[in-house]
Amino acid sequence: MPSRRTLSLPALAALSLIVPTTAAAAVKATPAARVAACTTGAADDERAAAFTGSMSASGAKRMQMRFALQQRLGPGPKGTFKKVAVPDWGSWEKADPGRGAFVFTKRIEALTAPAAYRVVVTFRWLDGRNHVLRTTTRTSPACEVADPRPDLSLGGIDAVATGPGRAAYTLAVANDGHSTAAPFAVTVTVGGVTSAPVILGPLTAGDRASGAVAAPRCAPGSTITVTLDAANAVDESHEADDVVQRPCPLA
Repeated sequence: MPSRRTLSLPALAALSLIVPTTAAAAVKATPAARVAACTTGAADDERAAAFTGSMSASGAKRMQMRFALQQRLGPGPKGTFKKVAVPDWGSWEKADPGRGAFVFTKRIEALTAPAAYRVVVTFRWLDGRNHVLRTTTRTSPACEVADPRPDLSLGGIDAVATGPGRAAYTLAVANDGHSTAAPFAVTVTVGGVTSAPVILGPLTAGDRASGAVAAPRCAPGSTITVTLDAANAVDESHEADDVVQRPCPLA
């Protein structure tokens, strides 16, 4: 069987800035970093995140904040967040002098998937002579970006005997991923003999399909092997569950 493909991940897109606001009533006394928006999808332009930092003056004459983007590659909570270099993220964002509060939002687009993104925001308070009075940091929650590829999984299996030594196996297959799976071949192997394939799909995300194959009759108590995407036509987020052993469904 040919080797499985890996997803070609897009580069991180340049950043767009949202104009800062200064609604003092909306800002808590303590500085905060939060996820303002987190959108995911199969297409590059559907994966984006926006992060907002907010602070109050607390007696200072000037307020500043600086954003650092962090990325954790791969699905799930495993792995370590690492800083990602993004153009124009290294400078201090500055509130107008004398403001009572400062809110600023940064947006990043064309996010790599699967991955998670968060920001570390550094807050700085200055006096009238631009002397730093206090500095602190806050880390936002993460925006989780799921793998956009399809993921085939085997559901139920039924079988009926069709003649001496033969049976028809009906198989249900689901697409648990996030995009449509192209047509794919499913086979059943019994006693070392592999059936002719049944072609299922295309299968949209979240949908199920079923098909029947003719194969040798399995013996009660034995196992059969079902191979999803036997021709390796679908680039999936999880490939390890495409070959499945199940008990013989015949009594």
